[in-house]
Amino acid sequence: MQINLLLRYSLCVPLLLQLLSYTLPAGADTSGSHALRERVELHSDTLTSVPQTQTARVTATINGHQAIEYLIDAKTGQSLQLDVHSSNTRAGYRITAPAAPRALHRGHGQYSRFSVTLPRDGTYKVLIYLMRSAAQNGESAEFALDIRLSNPG
Repeated sequence: MQINLLLRYSLCVPLLLQLLSYTLPAGADTSGSHALRERVELHSDTLTSVPQTQTARVTATINGHQAIEYLIDAKTGQSLQLDVHSSNTRAGYRITAPAAPRALHRGHGQYSRFSVTLPRDGTYKVLIYLMRSAAQNGESAEFALDIRLSNPG
């Protein structure tokens, strides 16, 4: 009986080693969602009195486990303001600073606003997604993301 058990383990070890040595490709999404990536092109805002303000508005629809990640290039000290409007109360978003291990902010709901002075230069990521229960139910959300990036002063 011990030989039988030993034989079973010896057959499993190579498979286990192969699984442990498997690495995900660069940029692979380990959250289970299918995130599209899109770089946001900001435009000078001539309608405001704030000097050197750039804005953008993006609109889209996400379904189920689908997510969209928006990339925003910014500099230390700039002010970033996000307004998220969604048709689904269970739509969420996450903002991540460059090389940060955790989210800078998480929000959700039909309307959410967030403003921050940016801590470092680089590409900030804004991930729009449906919360797990909504995604599992196959729900969708139409949303608009308004972005305002202002220089200090």
